[in-house]
Amino acid sequence: MLKRILAFVALFASLLIVGGTAQAAPSAHGDTALVLTVQYSDIEDNAFKATVLTCERGDSHPRRALACATLASTGADLRAMRADGRACTFIYAPVEVSMFGFWRGEPVNEVHTYPNSCVMLAHTGAVFDF
Repeated sequence: MLKRILAFVALFASLLIVGGTAQAAPSAHGDTALVLTVQYSDIEDNAFKATVLTCERGDSHPRRALACATLASTGADLRAMRADGRACTFIYAPVEVSMFGFWRGEPVNEVHTYPNSCVMLAHTGAVFDF
């Protein structure tokens, strides 16, 4: 639990640093700085992952371009993301995702729980695939 809190604090601090830098030089579309987290259930070892997405080179998201394209197509709205049609099992192992920060200059603060990691990836694509 302490590791999770420390990781969250570190990511929040990095968001503030990125956000402060981004405000100094605004872009044409507004600035993007999102902290993305994934909390797997105890069925999946209760793992916690987090990353920062800025949609610019140098951010820590491994699939930055695809994640940003997915967010652009839905206006960074988790509820608007539709499943890609993959077949997933009915095993209930809840996965909670969160996204907070700024998308193109607009504040974002969303949390959503999916029944398992397959369903989560089917709906969110590359956004939470890190």
